Amino acid sequence: MDYPGFEQFFKQHLRFKQHWNKKVISMQDATWQTLTADTHLSGCDYAKGSLFKIFETTNFGFIVFGPETKTPNGHTPNKRIIKW
Repeated sequence: MDYPGFEQFFKQHLRFKQHWNKKVISMQDATWQTLTADTHLSGCDYAKGSLFKIFETTNFGFIVFGPETKTPNGHTPNKRIIKW
């Protein structure tokens, strides 16, 4: 299980397949990504292989997990949208 800091996780995944010069990565521009390991974020566990997007507005950043996201135990997580 990975325990990345929220800021570290956000910075690592935000500009995935994006042009580095863009000021804001919108929800439409964000690319679906897959977790490479079981991960603990913001009080919830997410299973390896879960789909997520990271995007930002002018004031906040968001991590949104797909509807099929599960915990490592096979349950549905209690958070699918995380605001930063």
